Amino acid sequence: MTNPSQLDSRFLPPKTWETHYFDNPETSHRVRYSFLPADNKLKANLVILPGLSEFGEKYIETAIFFAAKGFDVYVIDWAYQGMASRYNKIPHKRHSDGYEADISDLDFLIHRKITNDKPFFMLAHSMGGNIGLRYLIDKPEVFKAASISAPLLGIQDLKSFTALISFILKLLSPFHHSYVPGGHDWKESNRSSDGKDIFSSDPVRDQIHNYWSLHNPDLQVGSPTLKWLYESLKSIHFVKSGYDHIQIPVLIALAGKEKLVDNEEIKNAAKKIKKGSLLVLEGAKHEILMETDDIRDQFLSETIRIFTESM
Repeated sequence: MTNPSQLDSRFLPPKTWETHYFDNPETSHRVRYSFLPADNKLKANLVILPGLSEFGEKYIETAIFFAAKGFDVYVIDWAYQGMASRYNKIPHKRHSDGYEADISDLDFLIHRKITNDKPFFMLAHSMGGNIGLRYLIDKPEVFKAASISAPLLGIQDLKSFTALISFILKLLSPFHHSYVPGGHDWKESNRSSDGKDIFSSDPVRDQIHNYWSLHNPDLQVGSPTLKWLYESLKSIHFVKSGYDHIQIPVLIALAGKEKLVDNEEIKNAAKKIKKGSLLVLEGAKHEILMETDDIRDQFLSETIRIFTESM
């Protein structure tokens, strides 16, 4: 399914959907961001921080939802994925220059590209949740509240060996440009896209990632590199030591059928953040915003409640 006419209108960009680019001299990244203005009187800015390998087009349905609530919506494409610059012109390797670079790119978007004086709110997923929490630790004065789905605070399959793996990865620094073991370029078969994989139970929303990747091959991204894994484990360790710096309300949603990130660490984060709250979605898989209506609506309803109370 690569023809836009085959896709439901809720997943297609409205006429007011825009895409823009900026060059961050601090990181040398060329970053794309998508923008959807509020449908009615502007109440606030919402910055969406996608997960690993994601892109703005995947969040069109969510952006439309928040624009109808009075939010100007911005979705960032992190470096080395989406339509941002790619690693050494090798388009499929999902590399990392360190999460500090992503924080810098996010800060550039917020302070250099968003010019209104309305309050800021954060919606983040998975890897974007890790970066978002890092930002809240480093710059606690910017956002009024945050809502995070399935944040990357631990990798489920590696949680018993994190320290050892981090040590080995440090020794392997000359090979950090290589894919993780078993990694490869993008393949459509990475996701079954039928609601039966580890990402989503919704057979329609589960197709969206591959739909856009096939429709626009420039959005395709393969496996992470060893450097991405090394930097991710470093950032996970850093976030755990900084929860007490976060003073704003933070909703953290946990997927009951999670297979990728560590749910025990998610529970721990919700307890340690002063104004943290945990939303357990028993039937959800990892991509909560791409889940079935009943699950997705619970998360969005709680998100709007916390945002409204923090206006």
